[in-house]
Amino acid sequence: MSKTPSVMLTSSALAALCVVVPLHSVAQAPVANPDEQAAVTWVRQNAIPLKTVEAANGFADMEPLDKVVGDARIVALGEATHGTRDFFQLKHRMVEYLATRKGFTIFSIEANMPEAYRLNKFVLSGEGDPKQLLMGMYFWTWNTEEVLDMILWMRDFNKSGKGRIEFTGFDMQTPTVPIETVRDFLLAHDAPYYHGTVEALFKQVPDIEQSSQQRFAVATANLPGSVIAGKHVTIAGYMRSEGIADGYAGLWMNASGPTGMLAFKNLEDKNITGTTPWTRYEISLDIPSNAARLSFGATQSGSGSAWLDSMEVKINGQPYQDPAIDFGFESSSPKGFYTGGEGFEVALDKGVAQSGAQSLRLSRASATPKPDESRVAASALLPKCGDVLKYLEQNRDRFVKAGSSESDVDWAIQSARLVLQFVELKAGTRTRDESMADNVDWIVKHNPGAKIVLWAHNGHVSNTGFSGTGSMGSYLRKMYGKQMVNFGFAFNQGSFRAVELGKSLHDFTVPPAPEGSLDHAMAATGIPLFAVDLRNVPDRVPAAKWFAEAHKSRSIGSAFSDSLEPTQWSPGPAKSDFDVLLFVEKTSAARGNP
Repeated sequence: MSKTPSVMLTSSALAALCVVVPLHSVAQAPVANPDEQAAVTWVRQNAIPLKTVEAANGFADMEPLDKVVGDARIVALGEATHGTRDFFQLKHRMVEYLATRKGFTIFSIEANMPEAYRLNKFVLSGEGDPKQLLMGMYFWTWNTEEVLDMILWMRDFNKSGKGRIEFTGFDMQTPTVPIETVRDFLLAHDAPYYHGTVEALFKQVPDIEQSSQQRFAVATANLPGSVIAGKHVTIAGYMRSEGIADGYAGLWMNASGPTGMLAFKNLEDKNITGTTPWTRYEISLDIPSNAARLSFGATQSGSGSAWLDSMEVKINGQPYQDPAIDFGFESSSPKGFYTGGEGFEVALDKGVAQSGAQSLRLSRASATPKPDESRVAASALLPKCGDVLKYLEQNRDRFVKAGSSESDVDWAIQSARLVLQFVELKAGTRTRDESMADNVDWIVKHNPGAKIVLWAHNGHVSNTGFSGTGSMGSYLRKMYGKQMVNFGFAFNQGSFRAVELGKSLHDFTVPPAPEGSLDHAMAATGIPLFAVDLRNVPDRVPAAKWFAEAHKSRSIGSAFSDSLEPTQWSPGPAKSDFDVLLFVEKTSAARGNP
């Protein structure tokens, strides 16, 4: 029978020779923009230089982080790629510091919740083979030498008596183990309900195919808070479509601030499906006075294609133009727009235009098998899976009175919730990030007084969310406010692991970041490894202006290729996305476990 795992942390120095990053300055990239130079100067004066990414090197250089972390209950650590050795090592060192110096007792990773909890048994008591348990978390990104080293350190830390830390996860993309947990609990405590209601239902859940609603294409432009805060903004554009099924296309707007998403608008019931001619669409939004950024543009999910042309922006009824943004898409590239989407292609189309010579086309690059059937199947199971969760919640006291431990009942309830979250994801009614935030909240509430450190991609820990939808970080920010501190990771150049579309997992190397990007500016400081608290950027100075604007930063997930590279940048601004930035000048690829 599954039991509710607990959570905590400790340290015993690894007896491995540490490679220390030298503190001398690296070559500084030239900076032409005066506002950017002001930002570079401010970072250079306020950065916290770190001597190494590796753990077991003491905390003398990290002491300034005591004030940065403060009394936070949640510290979220991002990563700019899913395959960078230096990021993983630095996160290990941060966990070591947070557990040893700041009393953090829970570690939670972007991995399936029950499978990650199985590793907790090894961390706490040495039970099981950590290599095999890492493989049991499914995803190659975590099955690395760097993560294994951290797990072995956790075990040593717990044995040392210097502290205690537990290993958990918060993802919900695979229902197999949660289904088994609910089955085992009900067979032991309510077999008639299991056989009569749950057994047949849960047999159908793993067969749900992946819904196309999980992925979408975007074309996103950004306006700074100084332009839009407290004002009425209207965006309009012409769109046409061809064969859009199992999804939709349309315009959207997202106003965000220091605490995440503030306001959102899309076409709602006017979202585009099927095949339609060029039609003008328009949406408006009253922007909150504390907004730091307005992201806007077009999106498309499902099969088929959509085209966007002749966009317009009005602020308080007056037309707005920005020389950095080509609203008519007549430039040689989608000037001023971030474009991308896993499984989608977003590119200029010289053969189709509402006006001028070309437009922007959003289209699926690879077909998803039977998306109609998968979504319908998930939608049909949704209310029934919800009923199972409600039944367990309503009968919690009865199970406890009958002799079940509260921890066993609560874990069975959470397992039923994980099954429901999986079905909601496939049905397109709830995002993965919403569910991950709820699972983090569950861990925190079931460990009163504990402090938790999260490990996920930059996009998930960001305050402001993804284009057109919220992130785990944005939802947690609404729940915990200043009790959470999030660290974004950035780098200038180097290597990482990723899967090349249509090929296999291998190492990639990218050159120094281009001028105008956040990564380029951080490299211009000449400091090879540092942390900087972006909350301390003062108001009404040139550096504040630069940090309030959008500057792209590399954002690479599990897939990469030369053709995808132009799309794999986060638009920023970093000050809205993260409380603190951790920067590594040059990176190397993560090392997979043999």
